[in-house]
Amino acid sequence: MLRLCLCMLFGAYALSLCRQLPSDPALLATSFAALLCLWLRVLRLAGFALLGLLLVWIASRGMLADRLSPELQGQTLAATVRIADFPRSRSGIVHFVAEPANNPALPARIRLSWYDAPEMPQLGETWRLQVKLKRPRGLANPGGFDYELWLARQRIGATGYVVNSSANGRVEGIAADTLKDTRAALRKRLADRITALVGDNDAQAVLLAIAVGARHRISQVQWQRYAVSGTSHLMAISGLHIGLAAAGAWFLFRALLSPFCHRANSRILAIPGAMAVALLYTEISGFAVPARRAMLMALLVSGAVLFRRQLAPDRIIAVSCLAVFCTDPLAIHAPGFKLSFGAVGILLWRARQRRLLRGTESAFARLVLAARDLFALQFVLLFGLFPLTALIFGRVSWLAPAINLLVLPLFNVLTVPSVLLGLVLDGPLAFAGDLLIRFAWQSVQWILRIVEPASDWPPATQYTAALTGLMLPVVLLSAVWALAPPGFPGRRLAWVAAVSALLYKTPHPPPGCVELAVLEVGQGLATVLRSAGRVVVIDTGPSFRGGSDSGERVLVPWLRSAGIRRVDLLLVSHSDDDHAGGTASLLEAYEVTQISVGEKLEWIARPQLQCRSGQAWLWNGVRFSFIHPGRYPLQSNNNASCVLEVTIGAHSILFTGDIESPVENHLVRSGVLSPVDIAVVPHHGSRTSSRPAFVDALRPAVAIVSAGYGNRWGFPKEDVVARWQEAGARVMNTATSGAIHYRVCADSGIHLVSEHRRQQKRYWHDAADE
Repeated sequence: MLRLCLCMLFGAYALSLCRQLPSDPALLATSFAALLCLWLRVLRLAGFALLGLLLVWIASRGMLADRLSPELQGQTLAATVRIADFPRSRSGIVHFVAEPANNPALPARIRLSWYDAPEMPQLGETWRLQVKLKRPRGLANPGGFDYELWLARQRIGATGYVVNSSANGRVEGIAADTLKDTRAALRKRLADRITALVGDNDAQAVLLAIAVGARHRISQVQWQRYAVSGTSHLMAISGLHIGLAAAGAWFLFRALLSPFCHRANSRILAIPGAMAVALLYTEISGFAVPARRAMLMALLVSGAVLFRRQLAPDRIIAVSCLAVFCTDPLAIHAPGFKLSFGAVGILLWRARQRRLLRGTESAFARLVLAARDLFALQFVLLFGLFPLTALIFGRVSWLAPAINLLVLPLFNVLTVPSVLLGLVLDGPLAFAGDLLIRFAWQSVQWILRIVEPASDWPPATQYTAALTGLMLPVVLLSAVWALAPPGFPGRRLAWVAAVSALLYKTPHPPPGCVELAVLEVGQGLATVLRSAGRVVVIDTGPSFRGGSDSGERVLVPWLRSAGIRRVDLLLVSHSDDDHAGGTASLLEAYEVTQISVGEKLEWIARPQLQCRSGQAWLWNGVRFSFIHPGRYPLQSNNNASCVLEVTIGAHSILFTGDIESPVENHLVRSGVLSPVDIAVVPHHGSRTSSRPAFVDALRPAVAIVSAGYGNRWGFPKEDVVARWQEAGARVMNTATSGAIHYRVCADSGIHLVSEHRRQQKRYWHDAADE
């Protein structure tokens, strides 16, 4: 069974390497090949691999077919929708997932943002809204979050926003799915009871998450703390909570049934009740993958006990994995799928190698051995899951074993049993339930007093660079220490592999070369310039109304994926948000040696040097020189932009910020411009810039535009693009190319390294720009 499961997963993950789904004839041919292989015993494993591929193929076709039609993009549409989950409110914006009712033209699930919403929609309500939608699309950068994959896993076929209108309003009396309505009503009732009893703070947000799967109140700062401390798995309904609920229910039902079971076995009779509780809790949680895994494993173990059968642990985990995969093939892309089944598999494998609690006559000795083995298990999980955490999240939390040893007993013994029993005790016993809920809330506050200081300690987390090529087998070797028995040849080399993965950095450009990365940040600009020993960040992209910014979402992840530890120079061309919005996040995450600005950033309490024409310096054979601003009066913030020329031998790159035609004309008249190899197009391709004389003076081989996909200003303008092309430039746009990476060398000129969106495209990514 385990081999069958692994083969199906191999075929399923193989499809994720495809840039686009194969055609329907290929689907039929693969189906026939799968049947043939399954019929031939010698090829049966290959048949199961093809079967796994087919399941993901079919599910992916359905997911792509349910995306918004291109003809409906940007139109204002009237839609009656049901609120499918707890809405989140951030900085005056309400985000929620909705399910359109009786509208086949719209996808089954859409994700909406409502700016300045007059009232907060509630889970389970039906609303009639005016909306503008677009097809799923995210930013494409190395080290960045794959938003389009996340939307695909959630079966969300469109994103958009609510157009404020008097026609918006709640609708009553619309027939809907009875099961969904019942579940939504139960979740909302339980969540309302918790919020009415305990204070509105971080502990309340955690209590809502572990009680009813409502994670809408956990802030991004909280999630970051839990990720750094290795406690994210505790802050939502996971397999651990399902197991605790089932075990607690079993003990409760057994205690209640014992007085009435004179001839029957109360231990057996309590099992169905415990399983019913596990099923209900999983349903309330929203059927997250770890919860489904725990529920299925509990059902299999219970069935084996009831029918007096023995099931091997590997068979239990294999059947559970296949059940999750076959019912939801796209779940294999969720980090929770890999980590949940990976952690359980490691624990079962470890338990098979040795007995965790060895027999001894002394109770105290048994307790000491249990504590020691539990401590060892934390390090087994740390190293066993090291490849997954490094490859998926790009980080490793060294404090996770110690923090979990402190937090898990409190969580398992106090928090989860108290809040679950408190929610069960209602009606005449509500007073007792309220006391238990308040006690659970207090226990979470104790836990957070451990987690929060630990997560603020800088060495708590080590970030890893993007591991590719030969580093992939190296990082996989780090799991050998956890999986191999003591004395296994080369077992201790796993430590060497882990350290190698942590110290690995992507290669620096060779001497005499620089590498330019223009990142995709939407409507804004963020670039990174690397030489043999220096890192220069030029602009940091926009901030977003929801509270995050491009520094946090794009720039810092890119720097970490490149293994960069320090920034030598941060140049913020001017103070407009689309160029300076991510500065605070960058300074919080990285040591920055020097900050140069076109305009002083009032919100940054750091020394800032004003860039001025004539300033120049040499780093590793690369010359940096400012050619603007000079001393003449500036007309606007855009025209205060620093203009930087970077020269490598006979080749050069020009960074222009948002300068407009007055500055361009001044630079042309002053004679400081000369032909360049690469020019970052000023002001995102607006008609206020890129005047003919300016373009003719530069005549670049490559002109790069940083603009948002489908932005409301229509940047870059078609005539501006044509002007650069007529000057001999290849015009590239981050909106369609994603992050653009060039290498410029003194002896060999310019070389395109990558267009991230095009080279890393997978079948779930939007193909509108192809």
